[in-house]
Amino acid sequence: MTTFLARRLALVLPTLFFVSLLIFGLQQLLPGDPALALAGEDRDPSVVAYLQQKYHLDEPLPVRYLLWARGVLTGDLGESIRIKRPVLDLVVEKLPVTGELAALAILIALSIGVPMGVLSAVNHGTVVDYAATMTAL
Repeated sequence: MTTFLARRLALVLPTLFFVSLLIFGLQQLLPGDPALALAGEDRDPSVVAYLQQKYHLDEPLPVRYLLWARGVLTGDLGESIRIKRPVLDLVVEKLPVTGELAALAILIALSIGVPMGVLSAVNHGTVVDYAATMTAL
């Protein structure tokens, strides 16, 4: 059992690393310079330089990844640019509604899927089986 858990943990860590690289990379693929977008229409060079320094946009990509990963691991998801509040607070604020929606979705899926699964199993290989499967899907 211990070797099984050790193998699973050994598989989870590289997976989490590659997923984090994927998420960070997708964020970097957004077009344009974020500092220019945040600076507004005036685009004062001192404001652009300040924004690049504040959001570490002047750092090399590996350094920005390490700063981002450290923030994620410590629970510091940064500050919302639009409403100037910590992102973690916004996530926690919306979590109850998200949980409620997820619970309702599971309830609906179970109320449709279980009866259709039983109907499909009882009538295996018939038209009823295929109809129940399509209805559940």
